[in-house]
Amino acid sequence: MRSRLWACVALLGAGLPAAAETGGTFRDWALTCTPGLRCTAETFAPAGAALYGLGLERSVSADAPLRLVLSLPSDASIAGPVTLSVAGADPVSLSASAFEADAAGRIRSSGLSVPPDLLGRMRDAATVRAAVDTTSGRLEQTFSLSGLVAALRKMDDDQGRIGTPTALTDRGDKSLPDRAGLPADIATPEDLPAPVRALWQAGGDCADRGDVADATDLGFSMPMGEGTRLFVIACGMPGAYNYPSRLYQYSDGAGTADAVPLVWMTTEGPTADLAIWNVDLDGDTLSSFFKGRGIGDCGRFSTWRVEPDTAQVVLVEAREKEDCDGDAGDGPESWPRLWPPS
Repeated sequence: MRSRLWACVALLGAGLPAAAETGGTFRDWALTCTPGLRCTAETFAPAGAALYGLGLERSVSADAPLRLVLSLPSDASIAGPVTLSVAGADPVSLSASAFEADAAGRIRSSGLSVPPDLLGRMRDAATVRAAVDTTSGRLEQTFSLSGLVAALRKMDDDQGRIGTPTALTDRGDKSLPDRAGLPADIATPEDLPAPVRALWQAGGDCADRGDVADATDLGFSMPMGEGTRLFVIACGMPGAYNYPSRLYQYSDGAGTADAVPLVWMTTEGPTADLAIWNVDLDGDTLSSFFKGRGIGDCGRFSTWRVEPDTAQVVLVEAREKEDCDGDAGDGPESWPRLWPPS
């Protein structure tokens, strides 16, 4: 098939300027963003707390609400309103009907945005107390707000909102950037084009993901030439620290799909594989860090460039460290290089 040839012949490529890194840690808050730039700022309570996480989440669209996210125990479900209290102000109560749950124990407000006056008070306060009535009783927890403002500013920056009317921090009258070239997050199999879904479901144990499928996105898609998209979709049950995905190329015009194997460089020479592990996206560059063990002191690190003009996936760099000796050095990017040759 044509896509099999793409990966097998597209081995050598020049470097690509890196895109700005999204997310980060800001005192007691951490920000993470999906490839489609749905960003979540989150803080966590001390170990043992029943109500253990508080977050604010927003997708990239101009009118996207700022959603409230709370992390509950796996045996509890929401049964009453969520109340947030900041010192010196009246509590704000949000109806239970405004929230939806996922299999990971999180509840998030669906179409309801966090009230601007509440967000303003949270920006100026040191702590906020959250309470929610659940089937296991009332849960309450005080969360630190140290670092929230910086996390929200980085969320605005990552989503291109700085200086626009939709910013959470530094508002202005600038226009939002064009979103046409952004990757699209894939939440469920129903979001996949039928030919891609059929390949994915036929791909061994790709569709067998247990409860993980209800708790996390399946992956994302990105432009891969005119009328063509590359889908990077989770495939099979994740392990303790390695998460497999597969690549599929889809032609809008023809309505056809094909699996895309990747070229890997090993100590014994080049090979091709359908799986990519712990995939990450930075601009037009895919990376894979297959960990030899959980602490990440050994394994294989590779990057590929997706070339929209030629619809090829090109191996840019391959590194490997076989010795699991407790020394990760400066990270996998510093390990012995297999490709390109020194």
